[in-house]
Amino acid sequence: MAQIDSQQVAVKDKGPVCVSKDTYQSIARFAILHSLNQETVALLRVAGKELQAVVDAEDELILVDDDLEIPCQVDHPAFFNKGKHQASAFLEEEKCRLQKEIDELNRKRAQNDSEIKELRAVLYSKLGDAVQLEGNEEDDD
Repeated sequence: MAQIDSQQVAVKDKGPVCVSKDTYQSIARFAILHSLNQETVALLRVAGKELQAVVDAEDELILVDDDLEIPCQVDHPAFFNKGKHQASAFLEEEKCRLQKEIDELNRKRAQNDSEIKELRAVLYSKLGDAVQLEGNEEDDD
């Protein structure tokens, strides 16, 4: 069976546009990267909220007496009581961990954004109005 290397796509008011296998692969890669970026943005929101919760906990810890035991959540169901200095160190470690996670997510997003920008330029130059790579504003929420 012969392999199809290109296909024609009809564009409203402009006639057919030839779409090669490479162009299909570029469109698929764009879609994957776009999806990964949406997932990364969601993870960044969650990590940002967690980081803010840690910062708020550090602020509250300042008001606590030195001799009180503070319950610290280590895993979802697990709590341990710690002294004020141990709790402060625990929160500092969590803050560092979350900041590293946020930095890594931002690095991945920037890398994907760079490749998306290149693919967008290539695909629009090849296909023009025959392809819609921009999502609806509802997609970004």
